[in-house]
Amino acid sequence: MALITTGELAMWSVISLGLYNSIMWPSIFALAIAGLGKHTSQGSSLLVMAILGGALIPPLQGLIADSIGVQLSFVVPIFCYVYLAFYAWKVPSILKSQGIDYENTNVKQGH
Repeated sequence: MALITTGELAMWSVISLGLYNSIMWPSIFALAIAGLGKHTSQGSSLLVMAILGGALIPPLQGLIADSIGVQLSFVVPIFCYVYLAFYAWKVPSILKSQGIDYENTNVKQGH
């Protein structure tokens, strides 16, 4: 919405992105470490260290905002969300081909 609107609607759209991202993270994390077996702790630590997008994407968006405008710079996160949608669509089929039915797995709570 921030790309096609102005004023308060655009402002609240940008502010709400943080909430939406925080809801997405547990799903992304769970998909990424599913099926790692004994390598789960190493995989999860690498995944946490790989949160470099939070350090690279904002400066890239800032460079684009400086050159073509703030509103149009929101094309950068759109590409990121398109990749996340592709990831969410593709990974379950990859896991299924490895014999992991992620959608029908009952995860037990606790340690």
